[in-house]
Amino acid sequence: MNKSYLKWGIVALLGFGIGACVQHLPLPSNDPAAVAQTTNMAQLKNLQATYASVAKKVLPAVVNINTTQTIPGRILQDPFSGFFGGGGTIREPDRQEQSLGSGVIVNNNGTIITNHHVIANATKITVTLNDQRQFSAKIIGSDTDSDVAVLKIQAKNLPTLQWDDSDKLQVGDIVLAMGSPFGLSSTVTQGIISAKGRHDLGVSPYEEFLQTDAAINPGNSGGALVDLNGNLVGINSAILSKSGGNQGIGLAIPSNLVRKISDQLIANGHVTRGWLGVVARPITQDIAAQLHLPNSNGVLVIGVYDNGPAANLQPGDVLLSANGTAISSAGLLRNQVADLAPGSTLALQIWRNGKTIQSNIKVGTRPEKVQGI
Repeated sequence: MNKSYLKWGIVALLGFGIGACVQHLPLPSNDPAAVAQTTNMAQLKNLQATYASVAKKVLPAVVNINTTQTIPGRILQDPFSGFFGGGGTIREPDRQEQSLGSGVIVNNNGTIITNHHVIANATKITVTLNDQRQFSAKIIGSDTDSDVAVLKIQAKNLPTLQWDDSDKLQVGDIVLAMGSPFGLSSTVTQGIISAKGRHDLGVSPYEEFLQTDAAINPGNSGGALVDLNGNLVGINSAILSKSGGNQGIGLAIPSNLVRKISDQLIANGHVTRGWLGVVARPITQDIAAQLHLPNSNGVLVIGVYDNGPAANLQPGDVLLSANGTAISSAGLLRNQVADLAPGSTLALQIWRNGKTIQSNIKVGTRPEKVQGI
C-alpha cells in the first residue's frame, strides 16, 4: 500500500516538473498568420539593419555645399536730385546672398558631383565634409542643360561612392536619399523608385528623371540617391510641389546620365551633344486625324533651322522613328539625338503628305542657347 502510494507520488512530481518545463518552451505553430508575422518581424529587423549599414557607408561621402553670390545693387532714381536741377540716379550697394546644397564625392582625390543650379553664379563655394572639415572648391565644369556640375577640392584619401547602373532599377525598388535639406547635413530619408524616364517636365532641357517618394527638400539638391547596396543610382535634383516642400514627388538624375555628363566635364570642361536642328511638338489625336496618321505616335516638326543638319525636313513632317526606335515624345528624341556623336548618321522614318519616307541625316553639333532638337 505504501509502495504504491510512493510510486504514484514520484510520477506526479515528475509530471509536474516536465509540465513546468514545457510551459516555458515555444511550441511550433501551424497557424500561417503566426508564422507570417514572425517572418515579417525578422525581415523588418534585417531591413532596419540594412538601412543603418547603408547610411553608415554612404554619409561620409555626402557633403554640404555653401555658395556665395554677389547680387549687384539696383539703379534707383535719386529722390533729392530735383532740388539741384536735372535728373540723377543712385546705385544700391551690392549684397551677398548665400545658398545651400549637397554633393557626392566620386573620387578620393576630391572630385565632387552636384547640380549646376547649386553652384550657378557662385563667387565662392565652400564644401563641408561629414567630419566637419571645410574646403574651398573650384568648378571643373558645369552643364546647364542637364543640371550637372563637377567640383574639385584639395584633399586626398576621401571616402567615395561607387556608381551603379541606373538602367537596372525597377519601379518599386527601395532607395535612400542623403543630403542637407534646409542645411541639416547628414539627413537620410527612405522611399522607393516611383517611376523612371520622366521627361518634358520643364525642369531642364535634357530630362530623364527617376521619380522617388523619398523625402527631398530644398538643400537636398546635388545629394545622393543610393540603392540598398549603398551604390549611387542618382543625383537628387528637384521636387514637384505646390508648397515648395516635399509632397512625395522627388526627381533625381539617373547615375548613367550623370556619369556620362561628368566624364565629359572632367575631360573637356564642357559637354558636346548631337543636334538635328528642328523644333517639334507632340502629336495629338486631332493632329493625327488632320494628317491622316494611323495613330498619335511620333512628333510633329513645326520649325527647321536654316542650314542645320536637318534642313531637308519640312514643317508638317511627322518623325515616326529614329534608328529603328519608335519616337514617343520630343523629349526622348532630344535625348537620343544628344547622345549621338556629331558626324554620325541618324536614320529617320518620316510621315509626309500621307506617305512614309526614309531619310538619313548627318548629326551636327548642338550650338549653345538654341531651342528644339
